[in-house]
Amino acid sequence: MKIKTNLVIIKGNFNVVPLIDVIFLLLIFFMLSSSFVQVSAIDITLPTVRAQTTNAEKLVVTISKNDKVYFNDQLMSLRRLKEDLAHIASKNQIDSIIIRADKDTPHGTVSEVLSLANSLNLNVYFAVASEKSYSQIPFEKNN
Repeated sequence: MKIKTNLVIIKGNFNVVPLIDVIFLLLIFFMLSSSFVQVSAIDITLPTVRAQTTNAEKLVVTISKNDKVYFNDQLMSLRRLKEDLAHIASKNQIDSIIIRADKDTPHGTVSEVLSLANSLNLNVYFAVASEKSYSQIPFEKNN
């Protein structure tokens, strides 16, 4: 016995415009909701270490391999750096700075910045690149 239905099959073109609209809306949503990482324009190579990362306030002193000192991406002398750090530290109750030094930076410049931070009673954090290969290698016990 054959059952009759009132359904009619309509053949037509598939409209992709609503699908494209949804894709663009999702793209805009993810672009606006993602967190943007601020990257400095100063080209340095950070040394790699096995250490735990920490969050600190945004006072960044960058030292390039040719001994140029930047404070929050602005080129300045060490004397001007000391004045700016003293002013900002007293005004905002900031007690820490981040030092980003190229791995080929001479030791003397980094020591001067450390001494300057010590004279202002500031905590110092070093920005380093994490070495991903250490996380994959299990620690071995030395006997």
